[in-house]
Amino acid sequence: MAVLSSIRSKGKLIAICVGGALLAFVLGDFLSSGATIFGASQTKMGAINGYSIDYTQFQNQVEARETFLKLVTQRSSLDGNAIEEVRDYVWQQAVRENTILKNAKDQGVTVTDAEVAHLLQTGYVTSTIRQLCADPQTGMYNPQMATQFIQRAHEMQMQGDKSGQFVWQTLEDELRESRQVEKYFGMVNAGLYVTTAEVEREFAQRTQLSDIKYVAIPYTDIKDEEVTVTDDQIKKAYNDNIKRFTNREETRDISYVVFDIIPSEQDSADALKVINSLKEGLENATAAEVPSYISSTSKLPYSQYYYSNGEITDPTVDAMMFSQEPGYVYGPYVDGEYYNLARLIDRKMLSDSVEVSHLLLLVDNPADSLKVKAKADSLLDVHNSGINFGALAAQFSEDQGSAADSGKLGWVTQNTPYIPEFLNACLNTEKGKTTMVKTAYGYHLIKVTNKTAPKLKASVGFVSIDIVPGKQTTQAAYARASEFAGRNRTREQFEAAVAEQKIPARIAPNLTANTAQIPGITNSREIIRDAFNDDKAKEVSGVYEMDSRFIVAVLTGVHPKGTQKLASVQTEVTRIATNEAKGDFILNKIGTANSLEDAANKMGKDVKDATSIHLDMIQIPGIGFEPKVIATVSGLQQGQVSAPIKGENGVYLLQNTSYTPAQAIQPVNVTTDRRMMEQELKSRATYQLYQSITDQANIDDRRVKFF
Repeated sequence: MAVLSSIRSKGKLIAICVGGALLAFVLGDFLSSGATIFGASQTKMGAINGYSIDYTQFQNQVEARETFLKLVTQRSSLDGNAIEEVRDYVWQQAVRENTILKNAKDQGVTVTDAEVAHLLQTGYVTSTIRQLCADPQTGMYNPQMATQFIQRAHEMQMQGDKSGQFVWQTLEDELRESRQVEKYFGMVNAGLYVTTAEVEREFAQRTQLSDIKYVAIPYTDIKDEEVTVTDDQIKKAYNDNIKRFTNREETRDISYVVFDIIPSEQDSADALKVINSLKEGLENATAAEVPSYISSTSKLPYSQYYYSNGEITDPTVDAMMFSQEPGYVYGPYVDGEYYNLARLIDRKMLSDSVEVSHLLLLVDNPADSLKVKAKADSLLDVHNSGINFGALAAQFSEDQGSAADSGKLGWVTQNTPYIPEFLNACLNTEKGKTTMVKTAYGYHLIKVTNKTAPKLKASVGFVSIDIVPGKQTTQAAYARASEFAGRNRTREQFEAAVAEQKIPARIAPNLTANTAQIPGITNSREIIRDAFNDDKAKEVSGVYEMDSRFIVAVLTGVHPKGTQKLASVQTEVTRIATNEAKGDFILNKIGTANSLEDAANKMGKDVKDATSIHLDMIQIPGIGFEPKVIATVSGLQQGQVSAPIKGENGVYLLQNTSYTPAQAIQPVNVTTDRRMMEQELKSRATYQLYQSITDQANIDDRRVKFF
């Protein structure tokens, strides 16, 4: 219950946050109901099936969700990406409430308190509850932890602290809604059934195997200039593939150039000067002072890790740490984007792994700490008097997961994700000995039952100073970006300047209004928002600063919702038409080849093999995604040669060299296969029903105007 312990320790501050979060829901409804007074058109973020969503209402719910996440993750703040995820979660929740959940409610689908209790007891819970109510040692969901969570949240509420109850109510609401949706979809899934004939047909598709020889002539072997593509052919390719060019929502394309802010030689010299100024202090610090010295001077945190010979990435540093005396400092030296100093703190014999058992006594209330410690001391004395540790752990440990196995945790290494105090006690206790340590959970008795053979390891402290662009370097990069943006205000000027200056232009196609970021550029939401702002998108953007770089962007394409016009997908359609023409060119060149070898010789290709081809395959090794090829193979008799096939990526000629009929290897298991097929069928039906409901909903999404 570390989460609730952390919540309680925050005191009044969290109580204020939770109070504000709870008030947000009340005010949200009030403010949205009176939105017309304050100008609804200015604050309306959207609507779902007639339910209007006001900015203030939405933002209040976002803040409530942020408060919840801070509490359960024990963070004081959320970064930009996390906040974007929260906003999207709140919007999607509004969509669910006014589509799926409303439909379920209208059909009388509910989830009772008794059902919720049963779900908690059986472990059929959401991933968040599973994580928060997991056994701290095993990581598995424990229903007793959920019961304790509820009890402690209630106790906190009785003492005037509503934060625990706020967290649990949110978790329970999520569980209830998840189960309600599942029951609603279950009404449809209950009517789905796979017949024996379908099972046998699918089994045959999966187990009817063919080996083939083939010749592949990729379209890329033919130059574009070798074929002629007419406007009529392009129109035909467009009409034949019209479904490919349907947008579920409007998308836009942008092109952008990047002006990287790269540290100069002077910046490197400045970082070197800083690291040199820290060397004497690192040399003079005692071993006990090194951690605090590193924490106060280094850009990277101190680590208590003990390195084996060969583990340090720089071979020279590794060698020095195992040849010099403790106190020795090596450097400065460059490692990636940092100047480093390495201080040898200690060397000793340590095992890579230790096998441990433990007994945990929880400290729920800090006021009870001494009482719990006294009990732990007493149990340690009892064990030292000869009582079996496993028996004591099974009877007294409050870590239910390991208590069921006499306190056994198995093998532990330096990389095991335990809290430092607990991990250090495990690694540094002698084999056969038992020690006590206090952690955030409470008091642990730790017994080391076995160890691997010890080896020499080194404790090394690193002071790291990053080599970063200085003010002048940053200003110079900005000046280049600003000049580019200022001189080139139209798309035509942008593209001409890119070509003239040989600046690599990058593209970000098919952005939606709510795309979180451009791939490769974190915190790039502002660029996307501006691309959907018709006033700003009329010309080249200003200069954006993101990820230690300056960016200038321009809108290059707008693709409305629905079927795209030929002009907007001209490039892709032309490629399809060109490949079709290349296919005809290849067919004409192959002519009436008498065999695979004859066709291969005509096209300068080799005859290749592929084995175990069946209808359930998505792609063929060596060929790739070619549905027509897979379908053709299934219809060939052994020894038969196919007609040339125009596929997705080339022309293929096949010969079936070996055929294994269905059930020749193993008989069909109707019961097992039916169960698997029905699970897949129901999963697909659930997804398709969800998509259908949301696609048919009347959704007006204006979030891009606000975020």
